[in-house]
Amino acid sequence: MFLRRYRDTLTNRLHAGLIRVGYHSKPRFLIIGAQKAGTTALYYYLAQHPNIRPSSVKELFFFSPELFEDWPEHPNHRILCAQTRRDFFDPRMYPRAAAWYHSHFPLPHELGRRHITYEATPEYLYYPAVAERIFKYDPKMKLIATLRDPVERAYSAWNMYCSFGEGDYRPFIYAPRRETRGFDEAVRAELNKIQSGKTTLDPGYVRRGLYYEQLLRYFKLFNRDQILILDSRALKHDTSGVIEQVVNFLGLPEYKHESAWPPFLVGKYETQIPSEALRLLREFYKPHNEKLYQLLDHDFGWR
Repeated sequence: MFLRRYRDTLTNRLHAGLIRVGYHSKPRFLIIGAQKAGTTALYYYLAQHPNIRPSSVKELFFFSPELFEDWPEHPNHRILCAQTRRDFFDPRMYPRAAAWYHSHFPLPHELGRRHITYEATPEYLYYPAVAERIFKYDPKMKLIATLRDPVERAYSAWNMYCSFGEGDYRPFIYAPRRETRGFDEAVRAELNKIQSGKTTLDPGYVRRGLYYEQLLRYFKLFNRDQILILDSRALKHDTSGVIEQVVNFLGLPEYKHESAWPPFLVGKYETQIPSEALRLLREFYKPHNEKLYQLLDHDFGWR
């Protein structure tokens, strides 16, 4: 037992040392969101492709350190949040944070020439400064966004935040406090903040569904052929077809999955969306969705 721990310690130190001197892999693509739109399922489905190796942790939040600014007890705060008080790429802070980030990917000799690696963090689509950071990190990065009916997405997120602190659901780390408000109350409060111009980013039940403005930040920086937009409904009901679409987008060999695709984190809710909240959200999102359909030249049919 002692020898195994000693060997593992030496291996970890060697691994960290190699990364610090620049021997590391970088992600070739990122799953950038949206939250509650199938990113977890897509992350695990793609990890089964023989030419794709995932990050050791699904959500790394490297490009969205603001999430931890008011959460000093979280381990990522110490590693990442020094960057938010200066320029993200400040040479005094960035190398240490980047080494931490790259430690989650296979080393080049482990990855091999025919494999690529990636990570998935839903906050990347939502947080305003992320698109520019990713572009500066790698302007050739490929990006995948899964979108879900924003009303359904909001209700799913609210149910998730209500579950924090119960059982094993706590590993979702991006909300330190459990939601205690009803969905109606939470939606009305956020809509009022949006109308007053005083809204905050989190929990963002409503704001996270404003996909037009979120995608526009990426479209202004990256070439259109670097960004793949997926419908979460298609991922759920035509999984093989969507995976084939992703594989083609990444330029990888065709992959035939032999068994059924397992579901991931399928929510079962005790109640339905309250009718008044549903009406308010449908009315609020209508002009935003129409702009999204024009931007993508695709109608998702969210009515």
